[in-house]
Amino acid sequence: MIVVWNTTQQRRLKMNLKIYRQLAKKHGVAAEEIRRDMHSALNAAYEKPSRTPESIRAQSAVLRGANVPTPEEFLRHAVREFRRRTEKN
Repeated sequence: MIVVWNTTQQRRLKMNLKIYRQLAKKHGVAAEEIRRDMHSALNAAYEKPSRTPESIRAQSAVLRGANVPTPEEFLRHAVREFRRRTEKN
């Protein structure tokens, strides 16, 4: 199977890798460890039985393909939300 990436997907991948690398450098760990820790934190947050209505509302705003977003899906949402809020001001 051959996967063809469009320009938008390539840009997102590069952006995610850059974010992982920057965080890894800042914390003195490998980029894969950053992604793994993000994945664990997202699983814990979305599967927490005592979520508040506010956290449920915030989590439902994140576009995702499954019950829990991937780190890439979460980063895409965070960047989009950051841009929306900074353009507003």
